Amino acid sequence: MGRAEDAVSQFSDARLLYGRSIGAESPLYGSACEGLAKALIHAERYQEGWERLQEAFLNYAEKDAIHPTPIFEILGYALDEVVNPGHLPVEELQHLEGPIEIAVKNMVHRGLDQDGNAGVVFERMAQALVRCSTHQGDVHEQEDAARRRKLARYLLVRAAPLVEATTESGEADLAGISTLISMELQILDSQDALYQKVLGSSVPAALALP
Repeated sequence: MGRAEDAVSQFSDARLLYGRSIGAESPLYGSACEGLAKALIHAERYQEGWERLQEAFLNYAEKDAIHPTPIFEILGYALDEVVNPGHLPVEELQHLEGPIEIAVKNMVHRGLDQDGNAGVVFERMAQALVRCSTHQGDVHEQEDAARRRKLARYLLVRAAPLVEATTESGEADLAGISTLISMELQILDSQDALYQKVLGSSVPAALALP
């Protein structure tokens, strides 16, 4: 209804009440966090919205009844509503690395990693990691970026056959996702090659000799 600040107030109360009564691990708490995040973003309170979005993501990633759809939607908000428009720096996406790892392990454990839905979610997880893992910064930042790229590559390699099989079966046309996967793998190859050059140049001359 265009009343974002009113929604912020209501969702803030809901989050507080759920936290007190049933705890932050409850799906209801996660739902309140997601609603609050979206309301804050619509109210152009991007930093606050981003913090609640991270909280909702972690809640969904950890819960027993994990489902790909809310994970996909939250990543969409992070990318399309927060980072891509430039409201917050792309480096903020680094905070999703840990929750993404948790979500992937949870999905695998529950057998939710075998279809096109998983492929689409894995691609979006990888997309977030690729965006915040360019080859730059000091040695520690580059090591961290390389680690995130490794996780992104794992997700893309897992996603590619799932997405392709879904398209080939006629269940859904995910050709666009396949194209994104190919592009993102090329970006990873390029960034990893730059990183390997830095690693090579940092080796002392005496150690570099055959």
